[in-house]
Amino acid sequence: FANKTLLAKSLEMALSDKVRSQDSVHFISSVAARRLGRDLAWQFFKDKFVLLKERYCSGFLLSRLVKSSTCDLLGEEKAREVESYFAEHPISGSERNVAQSVETIRLNTAWLERDGADIENFFKNN
Repeated sequence: FANKTLLAKSLEMALSDKVRSQDSVHFISSVAARRLGRDLAWQFFKDKFVLLKERYCSGFLLSRLVKSSTCDLLGEEKAREVESYFAEHPISGSERNVAQSVETIRLNTAWLERDGADIENFFKNN
């Protein structure tokens, strides 16, 4: 969707009885992968953290959700926020995913700062 309201409704639906619990992670990850959905999905993850942690314990699905909800964020502020959040709310077995997400946030931010204007110009002129 290209509409934040629909993306937010999709996130809420992901935890409803209309979506099987094993499919919810993929549903939330799909929202997080969208430009308009990444901040919504990260906030949703934080808001629903207790429920998500109880539902998925410390298994593979929770680790996947940690990474997919954070790796597309941008900015040093978001990188620090993710680090801080998981320092305060540790999830056993997700340490590597958190570190990889923070690294990806910082790398993508640096790349966008370095090459963003050139990319924008390319698309304007081609």
